[in-house]
Amino acid sequence: MKFVGGVMRPGFAMATPEAELAALPGFSHDIAGSRTEAKRLLAEAGVKNLKIALVNRDVPIPYGPGADYVAAAWQEIGVTVSEKRLSTKEWEAALKAGEFDAAFDFAGDYFDDPTLQLAKYISRDLSPVNYSSATDRLLDALFVGQAVTPDPRQRARIVRDFERRALTSANAVPILWWNRIIANSARVKGWSITPSHYLNQDLAGVWFDADHR
Repeated sequence: MKFVGGVMRPGFAMATPEAELAALPGFSHDIAGSRTEAKRLLAEAGVKNLKIALVNRDVPIPYGPGADYVAAAWQEIGVTVSEKRLSTKEWEAALKAGEFDAAFDFAGDYFDDPTLQLAKYISRDLSPVNYSSATDRLLDALFVGQAVTPDPRQRARIVRDFERRALTSANAVPILWWNRIIANSARVKGWSITPSHYLNQDLAGVWFDADHR
């Protein structure tokens, strides 16, 4: 896990520039100030000694380090975290049933497009993959607006409005983006790494050069 980004992949044309992203909740470069604000909000809400059960997938990479990262951040503001790692089947069932205080999900999209990548943030009755079960009709309207807008610049502005709303309400938030690294033998021919696990999985043209030295 490596890159800091918002709801769109860092480096994509519609991704929010870092300067704008840093002004959104959770993305400030002032970590001390952010922790102070988080503690203030907890106190304002009357929440003391908050304990969160974090449901996670029992897959070491990247879910383990991701949970460690989040737990350490919460502990800095006085929140106690207990992690529950489940098999993939049990984890999927817990997400769908809403049986968690907080839970890890993932986005492994196969191409850059807001209509695909924003689906986890719109209301649950429109998107079964929004496991927070939140309802936000403004996000729904912005989602439809960007989907039907042909002008790329206007569409990007709507996506920015969507992102500000989603990250401020924080029913679901991105953490770090995963940087995929593959160690490959020089003997393997005909295969190229892609950014997504869902691409280039047909291995019919892959072969092994037994004579390679």
